[in-house]
Amino acid sequence: MAYIGRSPIHGALERQSLTADGSTTTFTLDYVVGSSASLVVSVAGVLQEPEVAYNLGSGGSQIVFTAAPASGDTVYIVFLGAALEVATVGSGVITSRTELAETRADNDLLLVYDTSAGALKKIQASNIASDLDINNTTALSEEPASGDKFIVFDATAGANRAVEYQYINPTLTYTNGTASGDGSDTTFTINSGRSVNDVIVSQNGFILVPTDDYTISGTTLTFVTAPVNGAEISIRYLPLAGTASYTNSKFTGDGSTTTQTITSGRSVEDVIVSVNGVLLVPADDYTISGTTLTFATAPAASAEISVRLLRLT
Repeated sequence: MAYIGRSPIHGALERQSLTADGSTTTFTLDYVVGSSASLVVSVAGVLQEPEVAYNLGSGGSQIVFTAAPASGDTVYIVFLGAALEVATVGSGVITSRTELAETRADNDLLLVYDTSAGALKKIQASNIASDLDINNTTALSEEPASGDKFIVFDATAGANRAVEYQYINPTLTYTNGTASGDGSDTTFTINSGRSVNDVIVSQNGFILVPTDDYTISGTTLTFVTAPVNGAEISIRYLPLAGTASYTNSKFTGDGSTTTQTITSGRSVEDVIVSVNGVLLVPADDYTISGTTLTFATAPAASAEISVRLLRLT
């Protein structure tokens, strides 16, 4: 008789007959089944109760009796239905993605492919960040561009963040420009994108004070007073990679005060201190403890003190 719709894959009520030997409790089934209730089993004509007289083994491919059927008994099995075979997604099958229409919620469930189990698993979205365990790396085919973005885990925020490569591995480039004074010119062309705090300008070896002795607008550095004829002008460009900035603090000596308050987290090695343009020697001419900069000798009255804080990252 013809079937309306799809015909049974394994036929109608497949059957299997076995002969017991009195000791064997496990037999291999002709078809894999999903549960013990998918079988009708009789031993010597006596109907057996699922999960009491027998259970399934090896993922539904075996029947395991609680007690071995007697030798010579016929074990008769009727298959009410075979297990449905569901394909799993293999590694590398998914090669493209579609952006979510909105930000995922923490209780959303996502599908991931477990290569160890060879199956799809579900994971709650809120656990992806905290459970993230990167234990393998793949070499990049080329050097990342400064604008390339990497995913990092922000332990403070408990979330993944995107950060540009230039901030992960900033390239610190130092360059220096020179010029000569003629006694009249006050303006000189410098590199673009600069401010008074990220260049160190000196004249005949004396460090000038930002804003007080010079200003910068665009590519023009303007001296308050024209450098004398033949003066050697040095312009040291400090690195600009990343977002950290340079700052400069100014003080005036009174002939007795030896301490000045500066920003915390500093050491003598990451500040540049000058008095009246003369560069001081770290540790010898000044020390730093906490937020206190201490001069070995009090700067003279009216002395111009400049403290340049270099970037720390």
